[in-house]
Amino acid sequence: MFLQQRARFAYVLILPALVLITLLNLYPIIEGFVVSLQAQNQMRPNPEAFVGFKHYVRALTEQDAFWSSLGRTLVWTAGSVAGAYLLALGLALLLNMDVWGRGFFRALFLIPWVIPDVCTALLWKWLYGDEFGVINFLLVKFGLITRPVLWLSNPDIAMPAVIFVQIWKLYPVMFIVLLAALQNVPKELFESATIDGATMRQRFWYVTLPFIRSASVIITLLACIWTFQSFDIVYLLTGGGPASATKILPTLVYEKAFWGLEMGYAAALAMLMLLGLLVFSVAYLLVYRSQSEASA
Repeated sequence: MFLQQRARFAYVLILPALVLITLLNLYPIIEGFVVSLQAQNQMRPNPEAFVGFKHYVRALTEQDAFWSSLGRTLVWTAGSVAGAYLLALGLALLLNMDVWGRGFFRALFLIPWVIPDVCTALLWKWLYGDEFGVINFLLVKFGLITRPVLWLSNPDIAMPAVIFVQIWKLYPVMFIVLLAALQNVPKELFESATIDGATMRQRFWYVTLPFIRSASVIITLLACIWTFQSFDIVYLLTGGGPASATKILPTLVYEKAFWGLEMGYAAALAMLMLLGLLVFSVAYLLVYRSQSEASA
């Protein structure tokens, strides 16, 4: 009885915060949905005219802008998360061993995560510079290229270039989570596997991976959510160009809203983007619940 009263009292204490957080999250979504059902074209009269699902039909059928941007967004998300995970896992495996300066390298590897996104974009825009960029300077100096590479101006390599920046930005948080998971793997299992004649690859596949699978899935899903809605790095590096090669959904929404002044259409695109995020979020919640039940 006493524990039930304490639980009810705790809910009463957190109720105002829950109500405030719910309103702050729900109101913009509801307002965005309402705007998506209106004309909201600042270049035409009566912007608040009700048009129903006209913008959604336009996005899904009349134009290929949404589908092509969605495809680029999936490439951007998959490439960034996969690259960041592989880099983070490799570094975590390395620092999980008894190497000199582990504390120093742990702090060093976290630097990209704490740098603001605007500073990150400006830094890499300078590194990618055509004539005076550091990367082209080093490649020319070592004789690997004879003319500067247009990293952010060539439609064929612009997307890999921005994906590499996102990998650099994303891997630290994945690295620290995977390192923590690796340090919880019992060393006795490695010793037993070694005595049984297991190779290094077999120990990694049958001992290490099962123990870090839950942490890997959760941090990967979170990284997918973060990257899918990421806007600033791509926009500051390329603005969605060249020739729309890096125009992902967030940059498309921004372009339609603030350059095309089509707020209703942009809101509809944002709602469709929200559905994609909900897929990742539901997957994350299901995986998190299954992992919690398995560990209980």
